Amino acid sequence: MDSQTLAHDLQTSISSATTPPQIAAALASISAFLKCHPSDQLRPFFSLVFPSLLRRLFGFDSISWLEIATSDRALSSQLFAFLSPRGPLFSSISSVDQDALLRYIFPLERLPEWMRYVLQSSISSEVLASVSPIFSSRIKEDELLNLKQVQLNIFEYYIFWFAYYPVSRGIAEVSNSGSGRASRKSRLENWVSSIPVISTTGRKPGQKPESSLYLRLLYSYLKAFVPKFGSGSFMPYRSSMLNYSVTDDESAYIKAEFVVQTFVQFWMVDNDFSPLPLPVVQSLGLTFPYQSMVGTAPPTPGLGDVLKLLVNYLHCYPSAPEDENAHMMFGKSLQRPLYRFIMRSFLYCPVGASLKHSVQVFSLWMTYIEPWNISKEVFSELESTKEQRDEGMKRNNREMRYTVAWRGYILENYLFYSSMVVHFLGFAHKFIHADVGSVIKMVSEVLQVLCSSTELLALLRRVETAYCTRQAGSSSYLSNDLYKYIPSIHEQLQDWEDGISESDISGSFLHERSGMDLRIFSNREDGVSNLLQLLLLRAEHEIHLLSGDISRHLQELDSVKAKVKKLFGDQIVQTPVNISPKESFTNKKDTFSLRRPKVGKYKGDWMKRPISDTEVAWLAVLLIRVSDWLNQHLALNGNVDTDDVGPTYVAVKGDEVRQISGAKEALWLFLTLVFSWFVVMCNLVLGFMRRRGIKINLRVLASKKLIVVISVFALWPVITRGLSGVASVFGFL
Repeated sequence: MDSQTLAHDLQTSISSATTPPQIAAALASISAFLKCHPSDQLRPFFSLVFPSLLRRLFGFDSISWLEIATSDRALSSQLFAFLSPRGPLFSSISSVDQDALLRYIFPLERLPEWMRYVLQSSISSEVLASVSPIFSSRIKEDELLNLKQVQLNIFEYYIFWFAYYPVSRGIAEVSNSGSGRASRKSRLENWVSSIPVISTTGRKPGQKPESSLYLRLLYSYLKAFVPKFGSGSFMPYRSSMLNYSVTDDESAYIKAEFVVQTFVQFWMVDNDFSPLPLPVVQSLGLTFPYQSMVGTAPPTPGLGDVLKLLVNYLHCYPSAPEDENAHMMFGKSLQRPLYRFIMRSFLYCPVGASLKHSVQVFSLWMTYIEPWNISKEVFSELESTKEQRDEGMKRNNREMRYTVAWRGYILENYLFYSSMVVHFLGFAHKFIHADVGSVIKMVSEVLQVLCSSTELLALLRRVETAYCTRQAGSSSYLSNDLYKYIPSIHEQLQDWEDGISESDISGSFLHERSGMDLRIFSNREDGVSNLLQLLLLRAEHEIHLLSGDISRHLQELDSVKAKVKKLFGDQIVQTPVNISPKESFTNKKDTFSLRRPKVGKYKGDWMKRPISDTEVAWLAVLLIRVSDWLNQHLALNGNVDTDDVGPTYVAVKGDEVRQISGAKEALWLFLTLVFSWFVVMCNLVLGFMRRRGIKINLRVLASKKLIVVISVFALWPVITRGLSGVASVFGFL
C-alpha cells in the first residue's frame, strides 16, 4: 500500500477518534507510519494528515484530544511522548523541514489582532520584515487576492497553533460570559487556507483542557528550542543586533528567537493598541490607528499560567547576576509587552468581572519583580522523568532574597516597581467592594515585596529622587550615581504607557498624566501613600459589612497598615486628635491614623473621576463619551480663541428690503426670526461657557438617585392607575 493511501486511512482514523482507546490507536498508527517512511515519502502525510491532526489535537472545531486526556493518565503520557521534542512527530518535522518540502499559510483570522491589521494594510513587506522577527522572510504577497500571507514551515506552523491554543480557550471563556470580542475567532473559518501552498494555492464551551499536559509540553519545548544552561547555551531572546555573533548556530538561533517571539506576540501583545515600541514606529514613519481598531479591550483572559512559566524559564538562572550588565541575559524583549499586558489587565478589567484572571496576572507580576525567588525547583513537577523531578526539587544554594547583585535588574525594570503599583491601586480601588479579602491580600503581597529588603527600598527611593530632581531641571542629580539610568526610565515611561487615556479607563488614577511621572513615594493627593490610606479606609468599611467572622480580614488589614508605615514612615500624615472614629483606625498596640483625601482637591478632570458606587457604571461611561464628543464639536475644550466671537451684526442691502404680503410668508418670517434668536442665544451661551471654561457634563444623569426619581415620575401614571385598580377591586369586594 502506497504512502498516499495510508495517509488517507490515517486521516479517517484521526477524524473519527473521540475516545481514549481510539485516540491511542490513532497515535500508534501515526507513530508507526512516521517511523517506517523516510522524509522524502512524508509529503502526503504533512499535506493531508497533519492539518487534521492539529484540528483534533487542539480541538478548534470540536473537543480536543488534550481535553480528553484530562481524565486518562495513560493517554496523557502517550500524547506527551508523541508530541515531545524527541517524539516521532518532531523527528519527522525536522527531517522534512531540512529539505524545505512544504510551506503552510496560517489563517489570517487566527493571528494576533495587530498582525491582522498590518497584513491587511498597505505597508510593504520590506517594512514589515523590520517590524518583527516573525515577519522576516515569512511574508508573501498574493497578487491574485491582493493580500499578504504568513507562510511557515512545518515546525513554525505547529508552534503557531500551539501558541494559539490557550488564546482560543480564553476566547471561548469570554464568549460564554457574553462578550462580543470573542465573535472574531469563535469558529475555525477558512481552515482550507492552512493547507500547504505546495498542494493547493472550538472546541465545546465550558470544557477545560488538561493544563498540566500543556504546561509540560510548553516546558519541554522551551528546554529543547530555547536552551539556557550548559556550555552550548545562548540567549536568543536578547537583541540580536547587540548579542548575536557568527559563532552561534544560526538555524538554532533563528528557531529559538521564533519560538519566544511567537509566544510573546500571541500571549502578551495580541490586541494591544500600541504593539510596537515608539522608536520603531518613529524610525519607520508608521502611523497605525490601533486604538480605534481594537479599542481598549483587556488582554485575553486565562493566560496567567503559561505566561508565568515563560517568565520563570527566561528568568531562571543558576545564581544571581554578578554585575549590573548581566540583566541583559534576562529577556529584555519581554519588558515592554509584559508591562503593557499587566497594565492593561489592571486598567481595563471590566467592572463586575471575576477576579480569577486578575489574580493570575497579579501572580505573574509578583513573579517578575522577584526573580531571586525563581529556581529550577519551580519546574520540578513539569519534568518528564523521576530523576529530573528529584533534581529539580533540590533547592539552589543561592540566597532567596534581594541582594545588590540584582541592582541592574531593578534599574532596568524600575517601572514594574513604581508606576505599576499606581495602576494596581487603581484596580484595587475599583474592585475593593467585590472581594475585599482578595484585594487586601494582593496589596499585602505588593507591600511585602517592596519592604522585603532595606537595600531594595533604599534603591527605589534613590532612583525616584534622581528622577524628580532631573525632571525639575536641577543639576544636583549629577551627584547621584544613578543619574545615567534616568533617561532610559523616562523613555520607558513614555513608550510603555503609550496611548493610555484617562477617558478610556474606569476607575483610573492617571488624572490626565499619561506618559508623565507616576511616583511611588509622592506626597501628592494621587500619590501612592494617599491612595493606600484611602484604600484602607474603604477596606475597613467593606470588612465591617461582611457577615460572619471578620477577624481574619482585620488581622490582614493590620498587617497591611504596618507595611505601609514601614514603607512610607514619616510621610504618613497624622490626623487630628478629635477626628471622628470613621476616619481613623485604632489598634491596641499602635495607632495608625489615616487622612481621607478631600473630594474638592480631586486632580484632573472632575467629569473623568473614577466610577463611584452611586453611579450606574455603563451609563456613566456612555455619558462621558457623549459629553466629550459635544465638548469637542462645540469647541468647549479651551483650545479656541474666545475673543473671536464672530460678527455681531448682519448688513442688509437696500434692494433686499421689501414688503411682506400673505399670512404664509408672515408665518415663515416669524419662524425664521424665532430660529435666529435661538441661534443667537445659543452662541451667547457657548461664548460664555468658553470664556469661563465651562464644559458640558452629562455624567450627572448617571446618578442612581436621579434615575430612581426620573423612573418614579415616568411611571407615576401607571402606578396611580394600578393603585386605583386595586382600590376599586377592594371596593367591589
